Order: sequence, then C-alpha cells, then structure tokens
Amino acid sequence: MLTRFVNACWHDQDGVLSFEWTLLAVLLVIGIVGGVAGARDAIIDEFGDTAEAMLAWDQSYSFSGIASLGIAASSYTDPGHVYEDCGRNFLGPVNYRDDNSDGG
Repeated sequence: MLTRFVNACWHDQDGVLSFEWTLLAVLLVIGIVGGVAGARDAIIDEFGDTAEAMLAWDQSYSFSGIASLGIAASSYTDPGHVYEDCGRNFLGPVNYRDDNSDGG
C-alpha cells in the first residue's frame, strides 16, 4: 500500500504539487518537532536555574540591638538547603531533604 502511494506520487502528472506538498509537510513536521524539543530543553534548564537561585538565597541576618532603647541583639542563621539536579535521563526516585528547622 505504501509503495503504491509512493509510486502514484512519483508518477503524478496532474500537477507538480502532490509530491512537493508531501515533502514540504514532512519537513515542516520534522522542523516543528525539533523546535518544540529545543524549547522544552531550554525551559527545563531555566526552571533549574531558577530553583538553584531560590535555594542559594541566604536569609541570614544579625542585629546588634539598641542598648539605649532596651532592644536586645538578635540574629538568625539560615540553615541552608540542598539542591540535587537529577539530570535529564534520571529514572530513579527523587529524595527530598527536609531538615524540619524551617517548617518546610
């Protein structure tokens, strides 16, 4: 059946469009699939970069206080977080670390 279709397209004399349109449609589909795959990879990389930036945000602070107003000194040390990039072809389980110190 496929060979009959290819043969009919090859020997079509009713215009030069059937084979050319088929070829154009195939090339267009291949180009779209490649473009979507490239966009998917770029979006995944951007999400990973965003996650790393959020986890690298250090919220530690220290305040020496104001003795004349009776305000005591205070400080907070961010316990830090662990980010593990599983890669594109990782099929194993994802282990999330929760240190229970920040309520998350």
